[in-house]
Amino acid sequence: MKKEEALVKGCNNAHYPDRYGHFREASYTQAKHHWWWKMNYVFDGLEVTRNHTGPFLFLEEDHFVFPDILHVLNLMELKNKDCSTCNILCLGNYAKSFNFPAKGNQVEVTKWLSSKHNMGMVINRSLWTQIKMCAKDFCTFDDYNWDWTLQHVSFSCLPSPLNVMVTVSSRVLHIGECGVHHKGKDCSSERVVKRAESILSAARRYLFPTSLSLHQGLKRTLRVPKGNGGWGDIRDHKLCLQQADKNYTLISPR
Repeated sequence: MKKEEALVKGCNNAHYPDRYGHFREASYTQAKHHWWWKMNYVFDGLEVTRNHTGPFLFLEEDHFVFPDILHVLNLMELKNKDCSTCNILCLGNYAKSFNFPAKGNQVEVTKWLSSKHNMGMVINRSLWTQIKMCAKDFCTFDDYNWDWTLQHVSFSCLPSPLNVMVTVSSRVLHIGECGVHHKGKDCSSERVVKRAESILSAARRYLFPTSLSLHQGLKRTLRVPKGNGGWGDIRDHKLCLQQADKNYTLISPR
């Protein structure tokens, strides 16, 4: 539906298509809303965590974690003292090869990239405070993906772009077969769970390293991200900002 047609029909959001002329689809916008609500609720709303000053590890329901994940997190927290630019930790990656015998105790430092470092993310309250201060940038950027939006915030609003310390041999595996971006014929997780168990079995003797070895990752140049759309409706902007308790005034189109 085009904007002119939406105006004739009297649609509530006729004035607010995304940058590509598409109108709101709840199945897409819900992902970014849920992530933003979760972050605000865990850091500032949930009684048992709102005064927590340590690290926050975020996992999803289709993440398979290795038994030494918290042990490695503790080692990364200690190693993070040697990295003045690191402001985010990541215990998962999407590499197809794991090589635990050689790299099970290695972490690398690189620029945070939304498509590579969004699994098993660990942030602290200091970084969350900075992100929340950028609520307007997060809530009005025309992209329905929370991680791509965070990439935008990293460039546009944070005091410095995000740098990540990430495990070379992932301690988190993604076992979800179907989702917003993937529509496979078979949504059963049985096959990927068996693969995860096989990887774990081969890696078990190399888990729980006594220390970590820090390496410099690729010093790539990242471009400012362009929004993928799906987030043009001002009602989504308002709901998102309400979660952060910000009293921003949004300009309506004339």
